[in-house]
Amino acid sequence: MELVRRVFIKDKEIILVGTAHISSESAELVKNIIEEENPDVVCLEWDQSRYDKYLNPDEWSDTDIVQVIKQKRLTVLISSVIYKLIQKHLAKINDSVAGAEFFEAVSSAKKVGAKIALVDRDSQVTFKRFWRLIPLRKKALLPYAFGSVLEGAEESEEEMLKLLNSENFEPIFEQLQEAYPELWKVLLVERDQYLAQKISDQEAGKIVVVIGQAHLRGVEKNLKSNKQINIKELETLPPKLWSTKVLESIIPLIIIGLLIYSFFLGIDVGKDQIMRWGIWNGGLSALFTLLALAHPLTIVTSLVFAPLATLLPMVSVGVFSAIVEATLRKPKVRDFQTMDEDIKSLKKIYKNRVLRVFLVFVLASLGGMIGNFVGGLEMFRHLI
Repeated sequence: MELVRRVFIKDKEIILVGTAHISSESAELVKNIIEEENPDVVCLEWDQSRYDKYLNPDEWSDTDIVQVIKQKRLTVLISSVIYKLIQKHLAKINDSVAGAEFFEAVSSAKKVGAKIALVDRDSQVTFKRFWRLIPLRKKALLPYAFGSVLEGAEESEEEMLKLLNSENFEPIFEQLQEAYPELWKVLLVERDQYLAQKISDQEAGKIVVVIGQAHLRGVEKNLKSNKQINIKELETLPPKLWSTKVLESIIPLIIIGLLIYSFFLGIDVGKDQIMRWGIWNGGLSALFTLLALAHPLTIVTSLVFAPLATLLPMVSVGVFSAIVEATLRKPKVRDFQTMDEDIKSLKKIYKNRVLRVFLVFVLASLGGMIGNFVGGLEMFRHLI
């Protein structure tokens, strides 16, 4: 596969360098190309947040975890930890440093006096677009699908080298294309378009572009087509799927309907039904929170807020419980620094305060969901 490709658009010479994100050879290739070509601009397949992490690798260590939860960035934090873990694992097999080619690109760009341009879409927008486009049943199966693709990734160095030299470097996306066309579209097709437009928007005579091999062919194709891409459209979040909206609203409506009907049958019947539903809903949420070895006050929070979260969509029992846990057991700097290693061990997950906050968030929410289902069935059973 040709890793360096030249595209000429009007008065611009664009040199595309395809890299493997865990290959030391890619870093050397990037260094040589930039120093030989002496470009005006070096474009990186990074967004601002990833560049900030490069400038401040301990960014999360300085973060207030409570603010992370309130800003709905907890899943982003954990996703970045898992992504970092996978990259470190693959890089270890290949005896390299994850993301070394980008570090080298920044260093070499500064040496030759080239401007650095970040041309990738915000990773949060990419994730949210994908998440909103896939139906609920596919969301539930996604971890299994990724696990199946990654299974056996560490079998041998020979297999890893084959992966690095494949025509489409990121075969994870390729293998999931049939089952998850939304994944392919958002992570590859859309980003190819976005990258190409951002690159062509650069005001420079000579441009070196450092991108993953998976994007090389698509970006080259989009650049040569000289077609104007609507960046704003690719940055806009699509509306939630109707199935998601229905699921979010139907459970509260069913519970409220059962409670109203119960009170029509009598005040005592209504009170019993409220108690019955509250015990199942709040009780299971509290029990699942206990499984996270949460603080006693966090468990009480799950018990109280789970019923409220069902009736009020803007309230989340997982969020409230996670905030209480993070406040009572404030994570230390070390917890942030060791997340990518601690997440590999269940014992260490429980000891790491950041990961335990996430565990509380997930289990409290899961317990509340199961409690709604079981509690609703119990209410219905006592009405027939």
